[in-house]
Amino acid sequence: MNIEHWSLRLRVFLFFAFLAAAGIGAVCAGLYFGFHRLAIPQALNGFVFAGAISSFAILGVTVWIWLMFDENVAKPIQRLSGGMLARAHANVEDELDASTARYLGDLAPAARAVTQNLSATRNQLAETVAQETTRLVEEKEKLSALCADIPLGVALVSGAHKLAFYNGAAAELLGADHAPGLDHSVFDYLRDAPIRSAYRRLCAGEGGEGHVIALTIATRHGAQTLSARLRLTHAPSEGDATPPYVLTLDDVTDDLATHVTREALLRRVINRLRPSVAMLTTTLDARASDDTLRHDARLDGAMMSELNTLIAEFHDIDATYENAKSDWWPMGTVRGTDLCDALTARLEDDGIALSADVPDPLDLTLDAVQIISLIDHIAQHLTRDGAKALSLLITPEDTGAMIALGWSGEPLSVDRLDGWMRSEIDVGLANMTGRAILDLHATELWPEQGRGSRAVLKLPIRDAHRRHMTAQGRRTVAYDFDLLAKTPPKDVMDAPLSDLTYVVFDTETTGLLPSQGDEICQIAALRVVNNKIIHGEVLDRLVNPGRDIPAASTAVHHITNAMVKDAPAIGVVGKQLHSFSRGAVLVAHNAPFDLEFLRRHEVDIGAKFTNPVLDTVLLSAVVFGQSQDHTLDAICDRLGVRIAPEARHTAMGDTLATADVFIKMVRMAQERGINTFGEMLVQMRKHKRLLQDANDHL
Repeated sequence: MNIEHWSLRLRVFLFFAFLAAAGIGAVCAGLYFGFHRLAIPQALNGFVFAGAISSFAILGVTVWIWLMFDENVAKPIQRLSGGMLARAHANVEDELDASTARYLGDLAPAARAVTQNLSATRNQLAETVAQETTRLVEEKEKLSALCADIPLGVALVSGAHKLAFYNGAAAELLGADHAPGLDHSVFDYLRDAPIRSAYRRLCAGEGGEGHVIALTIATRHGAQTLSARLRLTHAPSEGDATPPYVLTLDDVTDDLATHVTREALLRRVINRLRPSVAMLTTTLDARASDDTLRHDARLDGAMMSELNTLIAEFHDIDATYENAKSDWWPMGTVRGTDLCDALTARLEDDGIALSADVPDPLDLTLDAVQIISLIDHIAQHLTRDGAKALSLLITPEDTGAMIALGWSGEPLSVDRLDGWMRSEIDVGLANMTGRAILDLHATELWPEQGRGSRAVLKLPIRDAHRRHMTAQGRRTVAYDFDLLAKTPPKDVMDAPLSDLTYVVFDTETTGLLPSQGDEICQIAALRVVNNKIIHGEVLDRLVNPGRDIPAASTAVHHITNAMVKDAPAIGVVGKQLHSFSRGAVLVAHNAPFDLEFLRRHEVDIGAKFTNPVLDTVLLSAVVFGQSQDHTLDAICDRLGVRIAPEARHTAMGDTLATADVFIKMVRMAQERGINTFGEMLVQMRKHKRLLQDANDHL
């Protein structure tokens, strides 16, 4: 039994208990010896009565002094130490409240002076560091933006095959089954055999001076085929048997399908030509060598029948070619905003003003030079015909997008538009017309009457999708290079708290009684890696609870029945949460409550939540003492975490607040000597009277 881990209040209690026992023992011993020295048996009752009165008096006085000491000394010291730890390790800026320790003499003012000095020193240091690192931050943001928009997927993977960096394109390629996350295994997304084989070969010295091997990989779900290059970040050495590597990815699924289609069409042509040519050649040779066959009607009929069949087959092959050739023309992915900017600049050079807009962030698959030249060609004709106030709008439509070119003026006739489409357009290729551009894009162009006096030309683009965006409007890029040197823990109980990956989550429900039919109506979660919130890796989903949401619950979390009407069921969203949190420690405020809702639906989800769990209620009790208030609002107040009123009692708002206080309290717990998950679990279970721990399986 290690008394160093006993709390101050427990030690104080034991001290006064010892004093009470010693005082009562001394009184009883004195009365015992006095009675025997007096040697008057009739005085026994008096001595016993005196001993009882004295014992109760000593016990009462001791308990009273202990309560006063606990309330005015032990608890204030605990609050004072918790406040100092919070300001030392959780970056709390609020001034320390010394009034709670007014009976501790100069200790409270001294503690306040120390924390004020610490805060001032930290602010000065932070200002100096901020000035010195501004340039580095700007360069990092530029690099992040550049990496996010690289069209190829780029991932940096540790020697343990865990993701330490991925850009926006990699997130799209890897995220078919579930969104990628830092510290996740790359084998959660890609087939492992080709990567392991290439990695072993590179570590063995293959791949040349660049330490690069090209390979083809299928995604884990098998729907995509990726062309990849695996390159070591540095040559393997004896002290580094598992060097990190860069994985460059490109989706070649459509290219392979196009290649297969073209090969099939070519084989079809050859297979159909071969017997017909052979038959016609044989017939012609026979007629040339035998004069009696030159005017044979049956032979003429057979040749004509074969020729008609061949002509019909060629018509069919030609139609197939025309339908598929748009897939064979090299297309690129272009931002809708970039297309609008390029068009605006191109028309401005021609003296034409264009107002262009893309309400939704879209990626369009097209030949940008051809489409820009086509619209420029049309706009020039329109302005010569008196069109004014040209506008361009690109909107999503099913799996594609619609480009609408509008103007004020007379509507355009189909015949006139068709004439424009037959004229040649300069796109760097000979004999390229507007009609050819439309054919290559497998699309059409038609006029419509717009609103009021405006007319519109509609140009559908068959392949487009919304861009993956961050809150700042850019595609996601996530990284933590410290993960490259991180060794996965073998046993979570012995794992340092700073080495674990956490998923902080929260739920909003129809009520507080899952046993009586209440259900989840919203789930939010985010990932914490290396004690940092990864803002690009979040899950925020409404859930159809399968029952009405009471008005009293809506008044708290503002989720209505209309909002969840078309939302997925808990089986779908719960599976997403399970995938999002694989390999991580779950963190929640009052975790047993949220987990009870989830575990009731494990059959629908198709998976069990067996993750280790940390509860911020119990963590607060460990750090601040059980006697403190452990609501989320109270913890946030103690640690200087601010929750916007409109975000409180929303799943994501509470999740962000829980994550902030969790990171700060982990630092404080480590300062108290609690460094591993197992040590934290032991400390949390000491407060089971406050809340039952959720790690029943550990």
